[in-house]
Amino acid sequence: MGGRPPVGEADPVVYPAEWEADVILTDGGTAHLRPVLPSDGPLLRAFWTRLSPQTIYFRFFAARRVLSDADIHRIVVVDQRLRGALVAMIGEDLVALAHWESSASHPTEAEIAFLVQDDQQRRGLGSILLEHLAAAARDRGIRRFDADVLGENRQMLRVFLDAGYTVARAFDSGAVRLSFEIAPTERSVDVMRAREHRAEAASIRRLLHPRAIAVLGAGRSTGSVGNAVLHHLLAGGFDGPVYPVNPAAAAAGTAVASIRAYAGIEDVPKPVDLAVVCVPPAEVPGVVAACGRAGVWGLIVITDQRDDAADGMLVAEARADGMRVVGPASMGVQNPRAGLNASMVPWMPPAGRIGCYAQSGPFGGAILEAAAARQVGLSAFVSAGDRGDVSGNDLLQYWEEDTATDAVIMHLETFGNPRKFVRLARRVGRRKPVVTVYSGRSVLDDALLRQAGVIGVDRISQAFDVALLLTAGPLPAGRRVAVVGDSRALVRLTARAADAAGLDAEEVLLPAGGDPAMFADAVLAAAGRVDALIVSVVRLPVVLPTSALGGLALALGRIEVPVLIALRGMALPPSLAGVPVYPSPEAAVSALRRVAGYAEWRARPSGTVPTPADVPVRVDDVRPLVADVTGRMSDVQAGALLARYGIGVLPAPVVTSGDEAARAAAELGFPVVLKTLAEPYRHRADLGGQRLHLADSDAVRAAWASLRAQLGPAPMIAVQPMAPAGVPVVVGSEEHPRYGPLVSFGLSGPATDLLGDRAHHILPLTDVDAARLVRMVRAAPLLLGYHGSQPLDVAALEDLLLRVGRLADDLSEVTSLTLDPVVVSAGRITVLSAEIVLGPSAPRADVGPRRFWSPALPGGDHPPPVTDQARPAVGAPATRGGSAQHGHTGHNRLP
Repeated sequence: MGGRPPVGEADPVVYPAEWEADVILTDGGTAHLRPVLPSDGPLLRAFWTRLSPQTIYFRFFAARRVLSDADIHRIVVVDQRLRGALVAMIGEDLVALAHWESSASHPTEAEIAFLVQDDQQRRGLGSILLEHLAAAARDRGIRRFDADVLGENRQMLRVFLDAGYTVARAFDSGAVRLSFEIAPTERSVDVMRAREHRAEAASIRRLLHPRAIAVLGAGRSTGSVGNAVLHHLLAGGFDGPVYPVNPAAAAAGTAVASIRAYAGIEDVPKPVDLAVVCVPPAEVPGVVAACGRAGVWGLIVITDQRDDAADGMLVAEARADGMRVVGPASMGVQNPRAGLNASMVPWMPPAGRIGCYAQSGPFGGAILEAAAARQVGLSAFVSAGDRGDVSGNDLLQYWEEDTATDAVIMHLETFGNPRKFVRLARRVGRRKPVVTVYSGRSVLDDALLRQAGVIGVDRISQAFDVALLLTAGPLPAGRRVAVVGDSRALVRLTARAADAAGLDAEEVLLPAGGDPAMFADAVLAAAGRVDALIVSVVRLPVVLPTSALGGLALALGRIEVPVLIALRGMALPPSLAGVPVYPSPEAAVSALRRVAGYAEWRARPSGTVPTPADVPVRVDDVRPLVADVTGRMSDVQAGALLARYGIGVLPAPVVTSGDEAARAAAELGFPVVLKTLAEPYRHRADLGGQRLHLADSDAVRAAWASLRAQLGPAPMIAVQPMAPAGVPVVVGSEEHPRYGPLVSFGLSGPATDLLGDRAHHILPLTDVDAARLVRMVRAAPLLLGYHGSQPLDVAALEDLLLRVGRLADDLSEVTSLTLDPVVVSAGRITVLSAEIVLGPSAPRADVGPRRFWSPALPGGDHPPPVTDQARPAVGAPATRGGSAQHGHTGHNRLP
C-alpha cells in the first residue's frame, strides 16, 4: 500500500504505529502520516530533488545543493523519544517531513523543523504536521516546542501563530525564535476543528461537483451495473465528459452507450475527478491503484467486496494516493443541481433544499423512491454503503456550509465516531435541522439525540414529513396550534391527537361549504393566536372542500406561522403549492410535535463550558492519579482524584471497635452517623445499615454494639459527620458504547430506581445543560421548593454536575463514577460517598490531531513493529537551521 512502512530486521527501536494517520488536506485531498524509518533514505533523496532553492534556503538559512549521507542518516535514524520525526506520504512519494529534537538534559523541551515539497505547499500540511508532531512529542513527555523561522518566511510564521497556542517571539539577525507550550488549549482545539471542518467539507464538495467522470466496468450489457450507472449519468444531464472504461470494448474498437470506450483509467483524457467503480471484487485493487496513478480525486465504489480486510486495503490504498472513497457497496451519489446521477437508481429527484445520506444501500434506494413519489427536491444524496471512508460526519461538515441545503435527512445504523457526530450535530442544528432515521432507537437514544438538536424518527415517511415542514416556512414559536376545518369529527380527532402529543390545541370549526373569504378570515384570526395551523380537509361525496382550501389560499400570504394540511381524497391545488401536506391528521401532528421540540432546542441558549479555577488546566497533570490502576479505586484514591476537580467527599474512616468509633467521632465532631459499607447495605438506607444523629461517645458505642448485633462479627463500619438535612441525590458518569461519556442525575432511593427517574446528558456539559439536567427528572420539584418548602442549593448541585462532566470528559479511563448520596441542603451540598471504577482508556476519537476514522481501518490495524539495527545517535552536532515556505522551520541542531 502506498506509503506504508516495510518491516525491519532488528530490534532496538519499536515502531510507534499509533502515530500513523490518514489526514485530509485543505483542498479535500488526502495524505498518510507515519513515523520516519531508517529505510526512508532513498525516499528522502528523491524528495530533496523536488525542492526549490527557495524552499531549501528557508529551511536551512543558506543555499544547499545536496544532503550528505550523514545528513540523511541523522534525519531517518531517530529513537522517537529524544529525537522524533514524522513524514507525509502521497502514493509512494515522501512529500513532507517534520522533526523534533530534545536532549537528556532538557527532556521536556524540543526544537522542531519542517520541510514540505513545493508542489504540496498551501495544502495545509504544515498545520497538520504540527498537530501530529505535538501529539507524538507529548507522548514522549515533551511540553514545549522551539523553532527558528526566517522573518521573510511569512507563511510558516502564520502556521505557528495561527495554531492556537500561546507563542512567545524573540528576534535575532533576521530570524524569529518561536516558543510555545504544546498542551492542547481551548483555542488550539477550536483551530484544529475549524481546519478539519474546511478540509472535510472541501473533500465532499469535490465528490459532488466533479468536472469529469469515468465509469470503470461500464459494460455493454444492459443488465450490468456499470452499464446502468453509465446510462444514469448520461440521462441525468451531467454537462462534463463521461468516459466508459471497458478493456474488452476498447480492444474490439466498439463503443459503450455510443461513447468511445477506454482500456483503462490511465488512458482516459485528463483530468478525471471522479471514478465510479463497478468491476468485479477481484479487479478492485488494480483499478484503485490505477486511479491513484491517474490523479483521480475520488472514488464511488459500487462493488460489494463482502470482505472487511479487502475494504480496509481499498480505503488505505485510496487515501495514500490522495483519494476519498464512497462505499464499498454504495448505491451511488446524486447531485440534482449538477445533473449528477452517479448511482444505481434510474430516477433522480428535482433540485431541492434537503440533503440525504444513507448508510445502507437498499435504504438509500428507498429514500430516493420516497422522494420521487412525493415530488420532494433534494440538494444531494449520498449512499455510504459499507462506509469504508466517507461517513455521515463528513456530509454534516459539507451541508453546514452548503447554501443549497436547508435541512438534512440521515439514515444511520451506527455512529462511527459518536462524539464527533454529537458535536457536529449540535453545531449544525443551530443553523440547519438534522433528521435521523435510526432504527432500534431506545428512550435513552431519543433523549440524547434531542440534546444534540437531532430530530429522531423511525421511518422514511416520517423523515420527509418533518423535513417538508422544516423547509416550508418559519419554525413554530411555541406549542399552541389551531386545528381548522369544516368537519366536527375531523377537527376534534386532530385536536385530541395534538393534545396527546404535548401540543396545546384549539378547535376552529367552520360551516361546510361556506364562503372562502369567511374561511380566510377565520384562518387569519386563528393564526394570530397560535404558533402553528393544521387545516384538516377530507373530500366527501357531496360537499367538496373547495371553500376550505380556497380560503386558505386567500389567507396564505398573510399567515406568519407554519401551516400544515391534513388532506384526504384529493390533490392539493396549485394555489397551495409549497405547503406541506400529510395523508392523515396523525402524520401532521407527529411532524409538528417533532419540529416544535426542535424549535425549543434551537431557541434555548447553548451555554458555556465553565472552567473553575480549581479544576486542572492540563489533563496530563491528573493522569498519574489513574495510571496503573484498574477496577474500583480505593476510597483514598477516589478522594484524591475528585479533590483535583474541586469535589470534596465527607471523610468516613473505617473503625473496628466501639471505642475506636468514639475516638474517630470526637475528632470529626458530633453529631455523627455510623454506617456499614458492606453489601447489600451500601446506599440502601432502607435496610437499616445506618445509625443517625449520634450526639456523643456513648451514643456511638451503643450504635456500634447495635450494628454488630445486626450485621455479625466482621462488619465494615465507618463513622462520618452527620450531613445537614436535605434531599439525597445521585450524580454519576459512565462510558456509553455509542455516545461516549455521559453524566447522569437522579434522586437517591429505591422508589426512584424502580421508576427509572434518571436523566443522562451528553458531553461536554454546559452551564445551561447542567441546569436542564437537574430539572429533567420528574422528582426535581423536591429540590425547587415543592409545596412551599424551602428551595435547596441547586446552584451548588449544578456546579457539581459540571465538575463531574469535566472529569469524565478528561479521563477516558474512568468507566463509571458514582456519588451516592449527595445531600442537597438549603445552603450547601455534601458528598457522602464516592465510587470510581477504572478500565482501559477508551479512545477519544474526537480529540487530538485530525485524522480519518474508518470502520474498515480499526484501531488495531497497524503494521507490525518495525525495528532497525542502527540505534540513532542523540545530541550529535548539526548545522544552523532555517525554514521554508508553509511548513518548514529550522533551528540550530537539526540538519
